[in-house]
Amino acid sequence: MRVSIKKCFVISLLVVSTIILVAIGIWKNNTGIIKTTINENAETKPDKTYIVQDGKKYKRKSYVKAILVLGIDSNVDMHYTQDAGSGGQADSIGLIAWDTANNRLDMIMIPRDTMTQIPVTDVGGNIIGKTLQHITMAYAFGDGNEISGEFMKEAVSELFEGLSIDQYLSVNTSAIKSINDAIGGVELVIPYEGMEKVDASFVKGEKVLLKGDMAEKFLRYRDTDSDFSAMTRIEAHKVYLAAYQKKLRQFKGDSLVEKILKEISPYYYTDMQKDMILKLAACAMADESFNEDRMYVLEGENKKTEIYDEFYMDKDMAMNKIIDLFYAEE
Repeated sequence: MRVSIKKCFVISLLVVSTIILVAIGIWKNNTGIIKTTINENAETKPDKTYIVQDGKKYKRKSYVKAILVLGIDSNVDMHYTQDAGSGGQADSIGLIAWDTANNRLDMIMIPRDTMTQIPVTDVGGNIIGKTLQHITMAYAFGDGNEISGEFMKEAVSELFEGLSIDQYLSVNTSAIKSINDAIGGVELVIPYEGMEKVDASFVKGEKVLLKGDMAEKFLRYRDTDSDFSAMTRIEAHKVYLAAYQKKLRQFKGDSLVEKILKEISPYYYTDMQKDMILKLAACAMADESFNEDRMYVLEGENKKTEIYDEFYMDKDMAMNKIIDLFYAEE
């Protein structure tokens, strides 16, 4: 059976990068002109402060922030503007529910093949409407940094009935090794069979310390000859994230995050301010109860087409989770 390693950055590293990034300023010195604009004829779903579900009215909890984290399948400097369609795809997508009142983090993991309405642009980069498409493609229609991030915020908001997305952080593939090795590697148990095809030590049930290129192999692996392999890979991401966060709690102070920030600075882009990142990092490092149970993978139906896998989420189940995390009954 042919096995390939898709060039994508996994959702687990996305959350980890959110946890550890303490910014001393986000460089947005783009050398090109962002050509993507908003067409007046394009409709966008308004953000919802209130939502009605099963006859009950709910109000958005202002103290719970929605932070979108994105793994981009490219390895270029993310601060240079790309032409629409060439900035990579959001291969890993996660939505953090950051409860600032109770210092708690939860996460909704969104499969890359989730089908939803995303912005569509013409050849000039102008938004001309929306179409039902894989959510991963929303990033590709932007400029590879700022506009792509905004497109993803819009697509995720659309997916969750107008939920306002507060901020986003995108990270690309080049950051994997630095983030992993900064804490001395990550020890975990190999979750399923087949991974030994990319590293002989990756035997199901065996405990392995991931260092150097091993982390990249573990996090990128999926068997593309198997249907819906991206869904299977999410389980490995959960294992990695839980193990990373557990070890991360051993570290204190800013020296670790400053080191990582310096190493990966060309490979992330965000609209988060420094003070917000500092507070989020402090919350994540102190959250001793964070585990795999706090990482919710969207449930729904997988469908196979002649070319692509497609995932259609169960809207009722998804919205019940969204309401539980982000809303309170009136």
